[in-house]
Amino acid sequence: MSSRAKERQSFMITAIRTPVLLNEIKHIQAEAVGGDIDGSVIKNKVKASLIIERYTGIYAMTNAAAEFIATSRLTEFVPLLFKAMNETGEDQVFIDRQATLFRYFDFLDKDQAIAILYGQLLSDDLTGAQFKIISKAISSSNLIDYDQVEKLLAGSLWAKKAALKVLSLDKDWYSAQDIAYLQTWRGEGLVQLFQEVVIMVLKVTNIFGKITA
Repeated sequence: MSSRAKERQSFMITAIRTPVLLNEIKHIQAEAVGGDIDGSVIKNKVKASLIIERYTGIYAMTNAAAEFIATSRLTEFVPLLFKAMNETGEDQVFIDRQATLFRYFDFLDKDQAIAILYGQLLSDDLTGAQFKIISKAISSSNLIDYDQVEKLLAGSLWAKKAALKVLSLDKDWYSAQDIAYLQTWRGEGLVQLFQEVVIMVLKVTNIFGKITA
């Protein structure tokens, strides 16, 4: 074979893989020198997208998926977590898996966890189940923030109740500013934020002694 014929030789390569459509990847941080994106970040973002897309409930997910969510520190999972807070189950599998999921807030930066949890307490669509779990997360992770408490006290009844819960918790340490703030609520200050609700029932008796209303 001539040298010219060798130069004209071509090869066909066929690659077969499962296609994955990823609509959008947000908040990817450059973690390598020179601004290159760490391949593990992309891999985790793709995995997170698939978990969110396929999520149908705590029972349907695997323990590995729950552990990945908890340790991922990916904010994409926040809506899923608030959704999972409204799910119910009584068996040990559900209880353990739900507990694993909500370790998510322990792995976040403290300021980020505070912003997410207190933000939900201030939302209009807060549910009783979310209130209970968020309050527990704030307590167990010592996410006490009096600036956020001030916002809660100006919010809905649920928010005010959450503020009382936080104010009852013990911090690891107190600054002079913390002590000064707590002293402002001495006496009847907090009580005045909660309006008393009185339900009056009117009963009318006619001349024959029978209750008519």
